Amino acid sequence: MGHVQVFRAEGDSLEALSVEASSFDEATLKTGHGVYSVFRLYEGGRVLRLDRHLTRMRRSAKKLPMDYPHTDDWFRAMVRRAVEASGIEIPRVRITVPYDAPQTAIISLEPHSPDPEEMFEQGIVVGLANARRERPEIKDSRFIEKRAGLRAEQGDVYEIILVDDQGRLLEGTRTNFFAIYKGELRTAGDGVLEGIGRGIVLNIAPEILPVKQEAIRVEDLPNIEEAMLSSASRGIIPIVRIGSVTIGDGSPGPLSARLRERFIVQEESELEPL
Repeated sequence: MGHVQVFRAEGDSLEALSVEASSFDEATLKTGHGVYSVFRLYEGGRVLRLDRHLTRMRRSAKKLPMDYPHTDDWFRAMVRRAVEASGIEIPRVRITVPYDAPQTAIISLEPHSPDPEEMFEQGIVVGLANARRERPEIKDSRFIEKRAGLRAEQGDVYEIILVDDQGRLLEGTRTNFFAIYKGELRTAGDGVLEGIGRGIVLNIAPEILPVKQEAIRVEDLPNIEEAMLSSASRGIIPIVRIGSVTIGDGSPGPLSARLRERFIVQEESELEPL
């Protein structure tokens, strides 16, 4: 029996579905693909930049194009009802508007499990894959099948960085990617998903170091000073190895730590009631 709870919302109705799934991706494969977003709740039922999650979903639907009859207020109300029905105190939430039934929404919930503090103190290892999203401007759940294939090929790494045909490091399969190179914070300016956490990093980073929205390339890896991932639900995660290349001295760098501390402060300042 899985630990993900799944609900279908339509109009004023919220129905619990009999879906056995141990992950959001498994639940999505059983309920149907669509435009989607994932976020977490914080203590007190607060959320971070939910309006931006919902705006990105609406823009994704428009670009496909597909029907998207839902208002932000409707989504907030349905998520509140699903959270209450689930009994999960601090959940992660995936909301999906299915392609084959856009008048509905699928709301999946699971308990939020914070990453261990050692991960931030010691850093993570990531892999590289010559791949990219076909349409990075769209948050499309069909990408999870490609993501699963890449992970099966890579083995025991925290994340996989997508690399395009020009050798540019674009983004992670679930995160955005940043590197400190020649004293600048570098990240791809195009060809990547508009991550909610990425937006926070771009807002706060100029207080700490110059920012340049230009991807680094594979050949730059031996010379980058620090590297990190960003995620709305995880914040900033330092990287200590990319593929076979050790970053810096193999431990999280001081600028990554400062950015993470500043991210946490900004995160707390923006939390709002669901």
